[in-house]
Formats: sequence, C-alpha cells, structure tokens
Amino acid sequence: MTTVDTGARPVEEIRFGGARAFGVELFTPGEVAEVAAAVAAVPAGLRHGAREVPSLSTIGEAFYLNRERPGYYAACARAENRLLYRHFRLVHERVAVFFEQRYGMPVVYAEDLAVPGFHLFEFPEPGEYPGGGWHVDSLETQVPSLVARRAAITAVVNFTVPFVLPDGGSGLDLEADVPGAPPGRRGGGEPVTVPYRAGTMVFTETELWHRISGSRCRKPGQRRVTHQGHGVRLGDRWLFFW
Repeated sequence: MTTVDTGARPVEEIRFGGARAFGVELFTPGEVAEVAAAVAAVPAGLRHGAREVPSLSTIGEAFYLNRERPGYYAACARAENRLLYRHFRLVHERVAVFFEQRYGMPVVYAEDLAVPGFHLFEFPEPGEYPGGGWHVDSLETQVPSLVARRAAITAVVNFTVPFVLPDGGSGLDLEADVPGAPPGRRGGGEPVTVPYRAGTMVFTETELWHRISGSRCRKPGQRRVTHQGHGVRLGDRWLFFW
C-alpha cells in the first residue's frame, strides 16, 4: 500500500495483482455520527426493502435491485432524488467535491437515475454473517440510458463510504483478473480484503471482481450502513448514480 497526496486529502493506493483500489478519509468522527443520525431519521418513504435479501434495506432504489423493472427505478429516481440529496447534502457534496478535485471536472446527476444511496444491513444476533456474491458492477452496460451512450463513456468509478459498522468489522473483498484470461473471465488473481473504516471511502477506477466481506458481530442489534454509488465519465463531466 502507498499513500498519494492529491491536494487536501491523502489517498491510499492499494495494489494487488496488477489492479488498484483506493481509500480516502472523507468524514470526521463527528460527521460520521451526523450522517448516522440522518440515516436513522430518513423519512420512511425513502427506505425500501430488498426483496431478495431480507436483512437488507436501501435508502433510495438501486438499479441492480431493479434490473427487471427499469421504469419503476426511473420513477423512484424522479420522485426521490431531490429529497435524498437535501437530506444527505453533506454526503453528496463531500463525495462530489473530492472527485471533482481528483479529476478536474464537474459531477452531475440525471433526473431518471437514482442519486447514490445507502445499504442498511441488520444483524439481530451475535455471530458471523456472510458477505455478498462475487460480481463486477458494469452498470454502464445495463442501465438503458447509459447503454444508449456507451460509446461516449470513457471512464468509470465505483465507491463505498461506510458510516456504521458491526463491532467485529466488515470490509470489501477484491480479486485481480488472471493475466491473459479469456474475455469474460474475471477474478482468480491475487486477492485482497480492504477493511472498512467509518468515514473512509473505498473506490475503484476500473470494473473489478469484488464482493462485500462477511461481518462479525459480538453483540446483538448490530448494523452495517454504507453509502454506495457509481460514476461514468461522459465528455467533460462525471455522471453519478446508483
């Protein structure tokens, strides 16, 4: 791991098998507590249950949970985006400003694409809880409005900011691709686990094979709350969504 200073905030670079991930501390402990309180106080209508994962709910609707109903996803984005942005203004502005400074171009949002949202996992009992399945995001190849502009997309970014973590920890598992692997073969190379730290954003600038790490809970009633988002570069701007 190396640390690179990109202006006001030093960025940690994590190298593994020819791939890279990054970490940057964006929020103070006091701000982390402020965001956690905003999550607890979010209007009920902005929190959605995940049909396939009973322990998961989301603030805002994520596209990957609504691939089969893009019309519903777009309708939720149009109805909720302004409310979500205002309620979590500190988060959206801090993340956007970091990337605007890193890339030297503005971050924008689209009316029919959800603004970056939140995952909320509930862990009622002590124990070890499994993480997610291995995957790549590649939402630019799935969201209809982005597929139509795919030739104009020149870069991607995927980011997560943990705000509430179980007392035994959690993180992000990543694997590099095997050099020379055939098209479509992802992962299988050097692995790394990036431990989550509240207020520290983890991000990647390529589509990497990854999954949520398992969570360990020593006490009952634990949660994991993370802010999630994706970005695509279109010309001289970045479009952020979830």
